[in-house]
Amino acid sequence: MENEKASRRTVYGRSPTILVLLPTRELAKQVFTDFKYYGEVVGLTSCCLYGGGGATISPQIVQLKRGVDIVVGVVGRVKDHIERGNLDLSSMKFRILDEADEMLRQGFVEDVEYILGKVNDAAKVQTVLFSATLPSWG
Repeated sequence: MENEKASRRTVYGRSPTILVLLPTRELAKQVFTDFKYYGEVVGLTSCCLYGGGGATISPQIVQLKRGVDIVVGVVGRVKDHIERGNLDLSSMKFRILDEADEMLRQGFVEDVEYILGKVNDAAKVQTVLFSATLPSWG
């Protein structure tokens, strides 16, 4: 595993292999808590990217530059980090859209497409969509 991490090095650290996109800061924090807990058990590092609620971007930049395996974040802040050059998705292997229907309902279609478009060789990346609600089939 160490060789794989070394091969994923960016200018500062390794780029993530897992991206989890969520529509809200609260949900991102909840999901991050689980990824942090279970990921640490198997030696994976993670960070949570969100804005508002007193969250400043500087600590997030430091975490990304050090290198992480898993990025959990809200659409807007993830896009912001990509545009600033802080987040490299070229090593992505898994991308998860949690509450995908809610992200679409809230108008994040273009931003999600932008983020997913930053993944190299998307055919080799597994994409998983989750939703707690489903529309009526009738």
